[in-house]
Amino acid sequence: MTSKILRTIAVSSALTLSCVSGFAQELQETAGPTRSAAIVDAEKVKAKSLAPVAPSHGEQEFDHLEERIMNPIINPNGLTAKLGGLPTGSGISLGPRYVRRDLLQEHLTSSSYVVGSTKKWYRGASSLDFVGLMDNHLEFVADGGYENDASMRYYGEGSNSLKANRSDFRREFTTAHFRGEFHLLDQKLSAGYAVGGLLVNVGPGDLDGWPSTDKLFNEANTPGLQTQSNFITGTASITADLTTPSFSNPKGLVLEANDTQFWDQSGNHSDFHRLQTQATYYVPFVNGMRTLAFRARNETTFHSADQQVPFYLQPTLGGPNDLRGYERYRYYGNGSSVLSGEYRWSVAGSLELAIFGDGGNVYSRPGLIGLRELRGDGGFGVRFKSKQQEIVRVDLGVSPEGVNVWFVFNNAFGKLYRSF
Repeated sequence: MTSKILRTIAVSSALTLSCVSGFAQELQETAGPTRSAAIVDAEKVKAKSLAPVAPSHGEQEFDHLEERIMNPIINPNGLTAKLGGLPTGSGISLGPRYVRRDLLQEHLTSSSYVVGSTKKWYRGASSLDFVGLMDNHLEFVADGGYENDASMRYYGEGSNSLKANRSDFRREFTTAHFRGEFHLLDQKLSAGYAVGGLLVNVGPGDLDGWPSTDKLFNEANTPGLQTQSNFITGTASITADLTTPSFSNPKGLVLEANDTQFWDQSGNHSDFHRLQTQATYYVPFVNGMRTLAFRARNETTFHSADQQVPFYLQPTLGGPNDLRGYERYRYYGNGSSVLSGEYRWSVAGSLELAIFGDGGNVYSRPGLIGLRELRGDGGFGVRFKSKQQEIVRVDLGVSPEGVNVWFVFNNAFGKLYRSF
């Protein structure tokens, strides 16, 4: 009897709950949305009515400047002006440039330019760059150019060369290269090889107040001064870019190495090869607004006992890209090493300030690499940037030999480059 009563109560309770649930659902459908749903709907309506915050007048002006002036410089297309393109020491260089990036369904970029400087230096160059091949894994580049540097500085070979022995010479390079390069691991690893030719002419310089190099030096202490060579060259290169983007500078490590073989075609006993290595490390902090940046670079030439390295192809130190407290090309040697550090802070997205220090030396043979006869400097820099690329850089370097101010159009810690 008791169990029958309990079953009856359970069935009645279930029916009651079912009715209440159905009634509550019917009441909700009749009454409309709940309070929480109403709040969500109200927020959506409010969001639609809000206008985006307008950029400040200064930001608008800079965006306009970047669109009209900087973008054509960084990513030119069509007929534009080219700033730079000559080695340091040329003065301000400017000239016309014509670029096409839309050929072969944007797989071919054609570029040609001619620039001249206030010191009568000149360069003309053309290139064809086949990009994006094999799903962005392969690139081919063909280029050629002529460069006339009217007043290259020379103080003699070695770290003990005297500033009082300053002189200048004219250097003419005519070049042609064909390069193939593979890009792997989402462009993080690149490897390639380039073959080319180099024709050289060296003559008296025309810098006012400076004696010509051939008046102070001779073939015995300056190989290649009287008898220049023409070369066939081959360059193997590899780059590992292990960085990730940050606010103003990347974060992480970049490793690079180039090895170039020079085969002398003029019988002047100038066969040699030059190994270039560079490591650059960036440590951003304070949300990327501050960065510690370090760069170590070494260039070493190797040759047999009966061969030599012409002075115009020797590694150098001094200038805006290494020892910024010393004059351009202050030191020549068969090898060079430099270590630089910078503390950078972003004032704005397009403006960065830096405190830096550099140390380096040159040496006559690979076994002498080290810290002996080290030259050092320190200074302050201002950089105008677009995203993480430096457009204009002004560095002031101080050393025991004086103060130098550099106004250049390249990165302080740029990639390894070919000077021939």
